[in-house]
Amino acid sequence: MLRKATADDLSALAALRCKAAKTTRADAAGWLQNVAGLENILILEKAGSPPAAMLAAVPVEYGQHRGIWLCGAAGEQGVPLDRLLPKLIESCLRAYGASGFDFAVMTPDAANNAEALKTLGFRAQLPLRVLQMPIRRDLFAQAVFDSLTVHKLLEMRHIYQPGCICLPESAMNEIMTQLYRRGLTVVSNRRGYGLYYTKGDTLQFLELQADNDHCADRLLQAAREKTGAENARILLSENQTLYLGAGRRCGYGMIAFLGKPFPTTDAYFRMLL
Repeated sequence: MLRKATADDLSALAALRCKAAKTTRADAAGWLQNVAGLENILILEKAGSPPAAMLAAVPVEYGQHRGIWLCGAAGEQGVPLDRLLPKLIESCLRAYGASGFDFAVMTPDAANNAEALKTLGFRAQLPLRVLQMPIRRDLFAQAVFDSLTVHKLLEMRHIYQPGCICLPESAMNEIMTQLYRRGLTVVSNRRGYGLYYTKGDTLQFLELQADNDHCADRLLQAAREKTGAENARILLSENQTLYLGAGRRCGYGMIAFLGKPFPTTDAYFRMLL
């Protein structure tokens, strides 16, 4: 039986989320309630048994287009999720398409998942570039750290990426709270911002937005002065103008059109978690 989750399912779903995402119970419950929303989670179960599998279909927007972000797939041990998930996704696409939604987005876990999604109509039109580079030292590079509110961060994100496929601010608040608990740092100034983790001698940037390459360099240099890390690994959208032509293309987001296709040249899809 397939049904929507209720508050009574929270404990069982948190346990599924903990195993699948390798996260804490508090973060799992926060994701379920504040990012996905229990009302957006589909459950597969046998009558009288605990949930066997789940999939979230979270509403998102891209300009004037309404879509869903399919995410959070998880199943009990022994449940053949690899066989069940395509059927769950197909049911979601059909139902949300009939409800007037324009598109669905997903991030495949691996190449074989991406191939399976292609058979359901998903296209790899939302890639990223990954760039690895040394950070030149500059003692005078200035920036502030962890001072951006989520509201301001979202404002800046939309300035630099107007075609952002976005969640509501309340969901992003939960995402940023969880990222901070895992050690995320935000570096920012009037000309841009970056979100990064420090891993050894490398700053792992989940996102970097700036007016131009020079402004991006200043953010990297300020982060180097704070951490001592001499290298950066940066994820950029393929259509970003920063360090244009540098880095290698890597798969990330896939999109399925639930109605008439529309251009995605300027689309930016990066949910961070």
